[in-house]
Amino acid sequence: MPKRKAKHSGWTYGKRQKIPINLVDKEENYSEEDQISQLPDVILISILSLLGIRDAARTCVLSKRWIYVWKQITCLNFDDIDALSKPQKKRRQRVKTTSSYNWVNQVLQLHHGPSLDEFKIRSSSLNCSPSSSEIDNWIEFAMWRRVQGLEIDLEAGRRSRFSSPSYIFPDKPFRSPFGISCIKSLKHLSLSFVNITGELVEHFLSYCELLEHLCISCSDQLVKLKVAGSSLRLKFLQISECTSLGLVEIWAPNLVSFIYKGMLGYCDSIRLRHAPLLVNVSLAESTRSIIEPFLSVKSCIPQLVTLNMHMNLNSRGGVWLPEFPEFTCLKDLSLSVIATDRLSLLALTKLIERSPFLHRFTLKLRWVRDSCQRNMQKVNKCPHQCLKVVKFSGFVGSIIDTELATYFTENAVALETFIIDLKKVVVEESTPLSEFVTTQKKMRATRKRALQIGEKLPPGAELIVV
Repeated sequence: MPKRKAKHSGWTYGKRQKIPINLVDKEENYSEEDQISQLPDVILISILSLLGIRDAARTCVLSKRWIYVWKQITCLNFDDIDALSKPQKKRRQRVKTTSSYNWVNQVLQLHHGPSLDEFKIRSSSLNCSPSSSEIDNWIEFAMWRRVQGLEIDLEAGRRSRFSSPSYIFPDKPFRSPFGISCIKSLKHLSLSFVNITGELVEHFLSYCELLEHLCISCSDQLVKLKVAGSSLRLKFLQISECTSLGLVEIWAPNLVSFIYKGMLGYCDSIRLRHAPLLVNVSLAESTRSIIEPFLSVKSCIPQLVTLNMHMNLNSRGGVWLPEFPEFTCLKDLSLSVIATDRLSLLALTKLIERSPFLHRFTLKLRWVRDSCQRNMQKVNKCPHQCLKVVKFSGFVGSIIDTELATYFTENAVALETFIIDLKKVVVEESTPLSEFVTTQKKMRATRKRALQIGEKLPPGAELIVV
């Protein structure tokens, strides 16, 4: 019987043979020339500006030309300056942080670009934060290069919710004619855990003719703020957790989005004088009723498209809402509620009933301990023809969330999706988590209640439990 010839497998003595592969057509000439380096500097700088600073700096080893290209990038984003240096042992944590700031200073010394599109500083260190003089130098560096977007975030360094910022935004450098000429290019200004006066903010609003985005967060020196001017280009305004703030006056013809978050309830008034383009509003109060901030934007209710409100049901005023006109343009309504079974959320349904074209409703629940027991209230009949999506986060199947869920199952006749998120259960610090979903047994009970809601959905609607 003749022996079978072994098929050629491409292997010889356990080693694989090198098989030539033709990557290009025979008619084409393959070239190993560096075509990227042939691009103009302007394009290379734009590409490197999309990278992180450390990655951009590493390109300096490619050739002599690349040594200078990265030094002209237009975006200097020190998103976490405490993580920029090489990691060291925990006992040398302070040395590590100091070297990080030195590294920032070295980058700024090497930078030769004439202008900046973005300059961002964020510190995450609790033990060692940059000195005020260092931050001053960094801000002045950015301003002298006519930066368009400036963001300083030192909030990660606060030790508690009531900690006060120690850094004060520099004033004098931007009062001189040269300083004023440098800030005219500013389009985006965001300051978090930085003290700045209302007078200085108004100074920027007066001379920064291109400013479109303004965010001030956690500033104890902000007492009064007037955002007004017929030539203002401002489209986005956020004022958050400024504990000394007493008055905000707004007259902004181009304002589109306004976010206000009060911390201690000291703000007596938000006077919305003129904002014909305002369509997105977010309001939050930590200790007092949401009514006063809500009334401040009452004149813009007919034009709002999205409304986000954070409220504490334990605060004075509860969930009572005044009479107001219809939300004729409202499409998206989101409510973040610190909840207790002692009160009912059904009072908030008047917001939904006055929004005939509402498309999406989101409820985010935070829970506080309350042993009070009550019966479920009767749900009013008010069919909603446009509501398509309803989402509950923090659902535990108690009276307050089941009550409101029942309202939607009986009235959202065009409902397509009901989302119940069981994972995002947030409990206030004073409340033992054991009161809610902690054990597998309680989780199964909560899921069972969620599925019972799904049985009552209108035909064609889908229940999603996550």
